[in-house]
Amino acid sequence: MKLPAFSHLPLQRRLLLLVGLAAVVALLLAVAAAAIYDFSTYRPRAVEDAHAQAQSIAAIVTAAVEFQDARTANEYLSALGRDPNIEALAIVLEDGTVFAEYHRPSTQRVDLSDAKIQQRLIGTGRILTQYHIDSRGPLDADLWIATALTPFADRVWEYAPLLGAVALSLFALAMMLSITLRRAISEPVQALAATARDVTRLRDYRRRVASDSSDEVGQLARDFNAMLETVEERERALRQSEETARRQLIEIESIYANAQVGLCVIDRQLRYVRINKQMMEMSGHARDALIGLTIDEATPELAGVLVPICQQVLATGKPIVNVEYNSVVPSTEAPRYWVGNHHALRDEVGNIIGVNVAIHDITDRKRANEERAALEGQLRQSQKMEALGTLAGGIAHDFNNVLTAISGNAQLAIEDLAPDHPATTSLYEIKRATGRAKDLVRRILAFSRPEQNIQHLIDLRPVVEEALRLLRATVPRMIDIRLEADTHPPPVMADATQVHQVLMNLGKNACDAMLSHGGTLTIRLTEDHIDSLRDSPSPDLHPGRYLRISVADTGTGIPPELIERVFEPFFTTKGHGEGTGLGLSVVHGIVRGHHGAILVHSQPGTGTVFDLYFPAAAREAEDAAKTSSATTAPTGKGEHVLYVDDEEQLVHLVTRMMERMGYNVTGMTRPTDAIDAVRANPDSFDLVLTDLGMPGMSGMDLAEALLQLRPGLPIIITSGYVRAEDARRAEQIGVRDVVMKPNTVAEIGQLIRDRLDALKK
Repeated sequence: MKLPAFSHLPLQRRLLLLVGLAAVVALLLAVAAAAIYDFSTYRPRAVEDAHAQAQSIAAIVTAAVEFQDARTANEYLSALGRDPNIEALAIVLEDGTVFAEYHRPSTQRVDLSDAKIQQRLIGTGRILTQYHIDSRGPLDADLWIATALTPFADRVWEYAPLLGAVALSLFALAMMLSITLRRAISEPVQALAATARDVTRLRDYRRRVASDSSDEVGQLARDFNAMLETVEERERALRQSEETARRQLIEIESIYANAQVGLCVIDRQLRYVRINKQMMEMSGHARDALIGLTIDEATPELAGVLVPICQQVLATGKPIVNVEYNSVVPSTEAPRYWVGNHHALRDEVGNIIGVNVAIHDITDRKRANEERAALEGQLRQSQKMEALGTLAGGIAHDFNNVLTAISGNAQLAIEDLAPDHPATTSLYEIKRATGRAKDLVRRILAFSRPEQNIQHLIDLRPVVEEALRLLRATVPRMIDIRLEADTHPPPVMADATQVHQVLMNLGKNACDAMLSHGGTLTIRLTEDHIDSLRDSPSPDLHPGRYLRISVADTGTGIPPELIERVFEPFFTTKGHGEGTGLGLSVVHGIVRGHHGAILVHSQPGTGTVFDLYFPAAAREAEDAAKTSSATTAPTGKGEHVLYVDDEEQLVHLVTRMMERMGYNVTGMTRPTDAIDAVRANPDSFDLVLTDLGMPGMSGMDLAEALLQLRPGLPIIITSGYVRAEDARRAEQIGVRDVVMKPNTVAEIGQLIRDRLDALKK
C-alpha cells in the first residue's frame, strides 16, 4: 500500500512524527547533554521558542481579537495549545479580563491574569511568556503562554554523558521543526493575519487567502475565505437594504409632506413631534411654532377637543375616528371645521409611544351644506308662496265674478230707477262697496299672477321719487325719508303703477314701524350683478344684471319666527281694523310678476330691510310718466256677439248690459250649446267671447272646435291668469286674442269694441 506523502499528512500527525523522532534522540543523549543544554542552550532556547511561538499564536488570533470573536479565539488556542510543553494559553485584555484561554487537560486551571499566580508559575520552573497582540480593533490585549520544563536534576543525571550529541541532535531537530512550522503554520497564518488586517483596515471583503494545503491551516484559510464570502454577501445585501430603505423613506417623507390631509404625531407628553405642510396651512401655525410644544401651548384653540381625545387614545390604545370639531384659524380669524381620526402609535414591541392624527378640512363642505339648507328653505318658501298664490288666485277669480254680477245689476237698477228714488242711494252704496271689494280682489290677483300685458321698458327712478313725495306728505315729520340712488340706474321692464304701489306699501309699513320713536326710511337704487347660482341670494334669481331697490327702516323689526309668514295673504301683525294682511302678499306677487324676487332681512329692535330685484334691460327706457290716451265709452253697432261663461249670473248680466250698449248678444253657459249654435249658422256671429276655465270643456277646446266649424272666426279668450303655454296654444289653433279677464261689464264692452274695430281695419 502506498503511504501518503509527508507534506500531505495532517499538521498534527507531522508534528507528532517530528516530536517522536526528537524524543528518541533525546532519550539517548538526554542525561549527558542535560546540564550543558540547560545552562547554555536548552533554557534560553525554550524561552526564545516560547516567545516566537507566542508571536505566531498572537498573529493567528489577532483577527479574532479585532472582530471580538471570543469563540474563534478559544478554538485557535485549543488547536495551538496541544503542544505538550504548553500548560496554558490566555488572551488577557487591558482591564485584566480574560478574553480567551486554554489549559492542558492534565493540569490544574490557572488564572494567567493574576500576578501572584504568574510569580508562582515562574517559581516552579515554568516559562511564562507575554506577547502584546497588535490589534487594530477596539480591544487591547496580551497573549500569555505558560510552558513547563523537565526539572534540572532529572535532566542532568540522564543525559550528562551525551550532552554533545543531544545538543547537536536538538539543534538539528529545532531547525527541522522551525522550517516545518514556518512553512506549514507560520507563513499561512501570517498570510491569514495579513489578509484579516487588510480586510479590517480597508473593509474590502473581496480579498482571499491563498492556500493549497489540505491540513488544518489550509482548512482554516478556506473557512476564513468562506467567512469573507458570507460577509461580502451580507454587506452587499445590507447596502441594497439600506438603499431600498433610504428610497422608501424619501418616498414616505414626500407622501407625508405633500398629503392633502393634515397629519401630525403627538407624543405621550402631548407635544407635537411631527407635522406636515397641510397641517400647518390648516392650523395657521408655522412648523417652528408647533414642534416641541404641547397642544395647550401651540394650539390652544384645539386643546379643548384634541387633548381629551389624545389622552383617551394613549390610555386605551383604541382609535377615535370621525370626530368633528371647529376652531378659529389665528392667521385669518376665520372659523374652520375639521373631522379628525386619531390612532395609537406603537414601537416595535407594541408599546404606545404617541398618537397619529389625521385631520380633514370640511369647511367648504360645511358651508356648502349650510348654503344648500338656506336655498332649500328659500325654495320651500317660494313653493309655499306659489301654492298660496294659486289658491288666492282661484278664490279671487270666482269672487270677482260674483262682484261683477252684484256691481252690474246695481248699475242696471240705478239706470232703471229715477234719480230721486229712495233705493238709488242704497244702490250707489252697493256699487261703492263692490268697488272696494274689487280693489281687494285686484290686490289678491296681483299677488297670485303677473300682469304681463302692461309692462314697459322704463326708468324707475322717477317712479321712486314720486312715491317718496307722496310718503313725505302723509308721514309725521319725526320720520326722515332719504333716497340713495346711482347716477344712471339700469332700465327695467315694469309696470310703473304696480311698482309705485309696491313702494307705497313698503314705505307705509316702514313708517308704521317707526311711529312711536321716529327714525329714518332709506330707499336705495343700485345696480347688482349675480355671477352664478351659488352666489344668488334667491333661487328665483338667475345669473345676470339686476336693479335692486332696498327699502330700509330703523323701526321695531320683525321677530325671526314671523319672517317666513310676512308674505302670506291675510297675515298681519297690526291690530284689528289696522290692516288686511294683503299688502306684502300683493307686493310679493307684483315682484314675481316682473320676474324678480323680494328678500327681507330684519332684527328686532334694529329695523327691517326689503330688497327688491328687477331684471335689468339693455335698451333705453321709456318715460314712466307717459300715459295711455283716453278712451271713449264703448258703444255697439248691432254686432252679433256670442258670450260663453259657466257663471249663469254673469252671462245674464253681461247680456243685458251689452244689449243696452248696442250689441246683439247671445249668452250661453255650456260650451256644447255654443258649438251647436255655430254649427247651425256659422256666419251669424261677428265675434265669440269665452272664458278659459270652464268645467267639462275649456275655452281653448271650445275655440278649437268653433274654428273647425268656421275658420277665421274672431275669438277672444279671457282668463284671470294667462299662462305662456295658453298663449302658445291659442296661436297654434288660430285664436286672435288671449287677454286678462276684465273686471267690469264696461271693460268687457270696451274689449269687444276694440277687437271689432281692429278687424275692420
